[in-house]
Amino acid sequence: MNLDDWRSRINDLDNQILDLLTQRAEAALQIGDLKRRQDAPSYAPEREADIVRRLTEQNDGPLAAEAVVAVWREILSGCRALEAALTVAYLGPQATFTHEAALQHFGAAATYRPARSIVEVFDDVERGRADFGVAPVENSTEGAVNVTLDRLIVSDALICGELKLEITQHLLSRARELGEVKRVVSHRQALAQCRGWLAEHLVDVATEETLSTAAAAELAAADATVAAIASELAARLYRVPLLRTRIEDNPQNSTRF
Repeated sequence: MNLDDWRSRINDLDNQILDLLTQRAEAALQIGDLKRRQDAPSYAPEREADIVRRLTEQNDGPLAAEAVVAVWREILSGCRALEAALTVAYLGPQATFTHEAALQHFGAAATYRPARSIVEVFDDVERGRADFGVAPVENSTEGAVNVTLDRLIVSDALICGELKLEITQHLLSRARELGEVKRVVSHRQALAQCRGWLAEHLVDVATEETLSTAAAAELAAADATVAAIASELAARLYRVPLLRTRIEDNPQNSTRF
């Protein structure tokens, strides 16, 4: 088979996949109707986890397990949205690691509500402004997030799932090379996590704290002499190129949500 033959084969497979996705979506609509009549919750985390676990166990490649999980996360998210709209509160602003964790868990089809604090995340859920909330519980470097643990003790909200997110920091800038960077900005925590890299590669460049990594990405988007330390999600949302990747001093750093 030549290239055109293989592309034709891919087109046929895509059409079959779309047809099966449509059938799955129609089944989700029927399930959503049944759940509403039975007053059952639209989101069933145990069921979704079982689906992903079963499919990853059956996967023999060549797709990596992570790729299968990513694809089915969005399939589940889209079908879940057909059953019922879902609003998720998270510690904002957008492009924080909590936002990234929320997207990884609930997918792109959910509606996201950024909160100004962890306390506000709990308030949004308890007052019905959000169906679910995402908050950090523990960081592998800095330990427990006490405000989250304290609220879990007194709140009526229940834990329905958890996610461990690898914390990776990147240098975002419209500068073409490191020599063009005159200022590095980020949240104090991100600056601290990259102190060693900055001392080695940008020793004479001034650093400046911002309220969030998202605010830093905004500054980098507006000024080519500014570099921000932020996530890959921030780079995508604010359309700032990655000048350097994985600049965190501790590559094992992770947070549990």
